[in-house]
Amino acid sequence: MNEIKWVEPRPLRHTADTIPFPLGALPPVLRDMAGAISVTTSTDVGMAGTAMLSAVGYCFTGLYRLAGKADHTEPPVLYSIIIAQPSERKSPVMHFIKAPFDSFESKYNKEHREEMYKAQQDVKALEARVKAMEKEDEPDTAAIAKLRVQADNIRNTSPIRIAVDDITPESLVIELSENDSLLMISDEAGMLSNFNGKYNGGIPNLDLLLKSWNGEKYICNRVIRGRTEIPSPYLSVALAGQPYIWDNMMNDTAFRSSGLIARFVPCFAKSNVGNRRYDTAPISKEVREQYHDFIHQLLKGKKDWGGEETILHLSRHATEEYIEYCNNYIEKEIKESMCCCQDWGGKFHGLILRIACILHCADCCFRGVEPSDESVNHDTLVRSFSIAHYYRYQAIYGFSVNAPDGNIVKADVMELLQNMMSSMYGGDYSSYFSQFGSYYSAMDVWEELLPDEDGTGISPLLKLQYDVLYGRWPESYDEVVLVVGENNEISDLVMYAMGLKTEQEMTDAMQAAMNQETIEKSDANWSY
Repeated sequence: MNEIKWVEPRPLRHTADTIPFPLGALPPVLRDMAGAISVTTSTDVGMAGTAMLSAVGYCFTGLYRLAGKADHTEPPVLYSIIIAQPSERKSPVMHFIKAPFDSFESKYNKEHREEMYKAQQDVKALEARVKAMEKEDEPDTAAIAKLRVQADNIRNTSPIRIAVDDITPESLVIELSENDSLLMISDEAGMLSNFNGKYNGGIPNLDLLLKSWNGEKYICNRVIRGRTEIPSPYLSVALAGQPYIWDNMMNDTAFRSSGLIARFVPCFAKSNVGNRRYDTAPISKEVREQYHDFIHQLLKGKKDWGGEETILHLSRHATEEYIEYCNNYIEKEIKESMCCCQDWGGKFHGLILRIACILHCADCCFRGVEPSDESVNHDTLVRSFSIAHYYRYQAIYGFSVNAPDGNIVKADVMELLQNMMSSMYGGDYSSYFSQFGSYYSAMDVWEELLPDEDGTGISPLLKLQYDVLYGRWPESYDEVVLVVGENNEISDLVMYAMGLKTEQEMTDAMQAAMNQETIEKSDANWSY
């Protein structure tokens, strides 16, 4: 019997066809820490590098923006999301990144308690004077208004907040109104569901997330709290979650159509599970302390900042390179390599400036130089190009495997079942399917055709059992045949595997069946 030679199959969801994260593009102190985190946790360095860029960017929000040209500036804000399977050590990675932000917040609030208490008493004293004046027979309205303004202008009346994780849209409004900028960092990306109507009757509440990406004025009117205005809210985001989180985001109409997903830079972490060792080198004391001291330095500078946002500029050489790149490369690639994620690609030129702004500010602060004293040089821009390209490959992969209008769709029915159970019941079912997945194998719609005796064609037995309604039997390893029922029908699982049904539609149907609800059915026809 002749042996059929098969090419190496490409996994549908295990890894992205990407370039490695360019660790060398990071400033030394960040590069050393990200590399050390990757080593001690045996994880893809892209996980630490991605979360670190978002976190460090927070330190400069509200302080600087980088101009591409006179009427186009970008802030050092990144919305990032790390996608990795369970047991990929997402939590330790995020903990190492977040630790100095938490310690600075605690230290600052402890050292400034007296100042906060005094500010609170000053506000109470002014409010008491206002109440007393309002009781007078002829209140001095001008004086009352002046006192109210004085009370409103008193800051630092409550502890500062730097990092938030599981937060509702309403709480985010309060925290941003009091702190102006925040770092949303969490290893539970599922908290994004809070903004898609989880606590609001299913009505999405994405406005603040969308505006905080670029520091746009946000105004909120509520019956209880009244009017809240935040002139320039900034939110830096570093999240980590399982693959179903990304799938749910992609299948969510509000997230996709609003442009929220296009604002995220994804990192589909490469797995080292099966090859990891426990006795890896721990993060050295020197590297850890250098990173912590650097972040504390940046945060202190942010808290002491008393001026307006400063606009940074590219050097002449960098400007010429950036314009050339935008005109002759990005526009072309949006239609070609980024055709499955044109909404994401439309923000690619801005992503380059955002990364360059973060790198420049970090470089300058590490050298003890005020970032506005130097222009962003060509070397920094090139490093930004390399990091942005890493995310371009990640985005192409992430959008194509689940893009409703793309050319590549998911076809792993077993993963669908696992994600559906996680979505409906909560928790991680990967270990369950690893142990009992064989019981569900009958539901897998993909099956290799039985070959003939010499292994070069299709078994005559199959040709006797089935009629070819259209086309021909497959003749090559990369061809498939669609098997229909006696009434020329196919199941919903087959339609999902072919990209004709979304994961959300499948989950909704199963949930309705479990609730004994009537499932709306509609006939659909496709020509051969």
